[in-house]
Amino acid sequence: MPGIIVVNERYFPDSESEPAHVGATSFSRSALRCLHNAGLSAGVILYRRDENISEPRIDLVHRSGLRCATLRFHFDMSADAVSRAIATAAALLRAEHGFSGQAMLYYQTDALLGFHPAELACCVTHHGPFVHDFMDMFSARETARAFGDAAKALHLFKHQELGLRQMRSNGRMFVLQHSRLQREYLVGRGVDAQRIRAVRPPIAPPATPGPLRDARVRSFVQGAELLVFTAVARLDYFKNVELLVSGAVQARKRGLPLRLLVVGDAPDDTAAREALRARVPSEHEAEFLAVGKLAKAELYALFHLARPNGVFVCSSRYETLGITPLEAALSGVCTLMVDSDKVEASRFFPTAHRFLPSTDGLADAIGHLATHPSGLERLGTTLRETIAPEVSETNFEQDTLTAWSHFSHTAQRQDA
Repeated sequence: MPGIIVVNERYFPDSESEPAHVGATSFSRSALRCLHNAGLSAGVILYRRDENISEPRIDLVHRSGLRCATLRFHFDMSADAVSRAIATAAALLRAEHGFSGQAMLYYQTDALLGFHPAELACCVTHHGPFVHDFMDMFSARETARAFGDAAKALHLFKHQELGLRQMRSNGRMFVLQHSRLQREYLVGRGVDAQRIRAVRPPIAPPATPGPLRDARVRSFVQGAELLVFTAVARLDYFKNVELLVSGAVQARKRGLPLRLLVVGDAPDDTAAREALRARVPSEHEAEFLAVGKLAKAELYALFHLARPNGVFVCSSRYETLGITPLEAALSGVCTLMVDSDKVEASRFFPTAHRFLPSTDGLADAIGHLATHPSGLERLGTTLRETIAPEVSETNFEQDTLTAWSHFSHTAQRQDA
C-alpha cells in the first residue's frame, strides 16, 4: 500500500539543513525516504493546531520539495470532523501522486490517533514518552515539569489514552516499534503483539562531514585537552543535563583538565543554558560553553572534530530511543550512556560505555575513559565497530519495508 507520513508541521522544517525541533524529526524523514525509494510515498500531511478556526482546513502545498497537505484543526473540534479532514487530505495526496486504492497513514506520534479515519489502515511510532508510564516512575510534580506543566501533561495523557483505546479495538492499526520500552508498555496495556513490528534506528553518518562553521565552538573543541559534551534538541527534564554538569564539575575537581560543551534548545532560548551555567562554580566557568542546537550537518561536523579528544555523554532520565548518542557513537566518538533500562539506546552500548546515573558514577566513568591506555579515538572506533552491524539506515529500510508489507497484507485481508 502507498504510504502518507502524518507529522506535526513544527517538526518538519522547510529543509533538512535546519536544526531539528525534536529528535524524532530525523526518524520521520528516514521513514519518508524509505517509502520514496520504494515507490510507495504518497506525500505528507502536516498538521497544526489553530484555535482561531471552527472547522478543519486543508491546503495543498510544496514543502522541502514534497507535495504536502496542511491540516489546521484544534482538539476541541468534533472528532468526526477532524477524522473526515484527515481522510480528505489523504485522498487528495493519493490523487496528486497517482495512486489508486487506499493508502496507509504513518503517524510519527500518537497525537492524532484518536481522530484516525476508521476506513484507513495506519501505523504509528510513539516517539514521545507515555505520560501513564512516566507517572509510574516519577512524582506528579516531576511529571508536570517533564511535560511542560500539569495542563500539558493532562492533555497529552488524554489523547494518548484515546489512541490506545483505538489501537486495542482496531485491527487495522499497527505499530512500527522503535523501542522495546514502547512494546512492553503497549502490550501491557492490551495492544495485540501481532500488530507490532520492530525497526532498528535509522542512522547513517556521512563518510566525510564538512567543517564546523561555528568559530566559537570550533575553537572551544580544538583547544580542549579533554572535551566532555552533549547535544540535544531540547534541554528538558527528560534529558537530565544537570547530571552531566555535576559529573563534569566533579571530574574537574578530581584534576581532569576537561572542557564541557552543551548544545541544545533554540539559539534565542537561553533560559535553560543559563540555568546550567549557574551550576558551574566560578573557578570552572571558563571551561564551560553552552550554545543553541545545531543543524544536522553542523552536528556531524562537531562529532568529526571531537573524535580525538571528546567524550559524548547521554545522561537522560527517560528516553524511548535516543538517536543523538547513537549518531555520536556511529561517528566514531567515544560515547558514555547512562546505565538505565528507561533509556532505550543504552541496550546498544557495551558495559564499559555505561555509567551509573549519579554525579560520582559519571565522574568515575569519564576518568576511566580519559586515562584508558587505548586513547579516546581508538575507544570511539571500537565502539563504532560494535554498534554499526546493528544500527544503520539500510537495516532501518529493510525492517520498515518488511513491516510495511506485513501491515498492508493484514489490512487488505480484512478488507476482502
